[in-house]
Amino acid sequence: MVFVKPVRLLLGLLLSGLLVLAGCGKSQDPAGKTAGHSLLIYSGAGLKNPVEEIGAAFQAQTGIKINYTFSGAAQLNNQIILTKQGDVYLPGDIAELKPVKEKDLVAWVKNVVYHIPVLAVPQGNPAGIRQLTDLGRPGVRVALGDPQAVPIGKLADQLLQEKGLLEAVNKNVVVRTPTANELVVYLSTGQADAAIIWEENYQGVKDKLEMVTIPELMDYVKTVPVAVLECSEEKELAQRLADFFTSADAHQIWQKWGYKQVNR
Repeated sequence: MVFVKPVRLLLGLLLSGLLVLAGCGKSQDPAGKTAGHSLLIYSGAGLKNPVEEIGAAFQAQTGIKINYTFSGAAQLNNQIILTKQGDVYLPGDIAELKPVKEKDLVAWVKNVVYHIPVLAVPQGNPAGIRQLTDLGRPGVRVALGDPQAVPIGKLADQLLQEKGLLEAVNKNVVVRTPTANELVVYLSTGQADAAIIWEENYQGVKDKLEMVTIPELMDYVKTVPVAVLECSEEKELAQRLADFFTSADAHQIWQKWGYKQVNR
């Protein structure tokens, strides 16, 4: 009888310890935020500004830490396939999901915004670019995306090939970049006279660049999707994040950065 109370006390302490341990780690705070979790987003480099801002808004609402990997689609696809890690993927064109889909690494996908190609030139248009054929004129310096690395490069080559201009323009190409952002750098620093970029890439450099109206480019509008990766270890949270990219809150951010929402 003399040992009953100490035994009960010991059992009580053990039970309390187990309850504390059960409450540690990944949990929800009183405001409904999920603590201790993190998600990895893969995103095309050209989408960096809106993706980071939308990710930050989601993190503020949920407490889920968001990590990012930005690069060209080819590099992102290789990384996803090789590592089989990550949660959400936003390439610059839905066609870029094909290699990942073929490896059964896409669990869910939805179209988000349009990627609209434009022909951009330095402010003042020093080379006098007025139409696509001008890109093949002697002396014109053209910057294009790498068709093996980035959707805007594939698009540009397809367009020029179908218009019978690719051979002539290739003679004037001074650089092939792995991201759309680098095309803007070449234009804004005067290292190129023209480049085919995305309309949203132009938004932050309007004081340095101008757009040349090329009606043919409207036939080459691409669609940005958001995908939940099959390899995600946090599928439910990854789905919440993917859904957030298509929400009204996110749409305001997409619109701020010059993107047009996909028609529902």
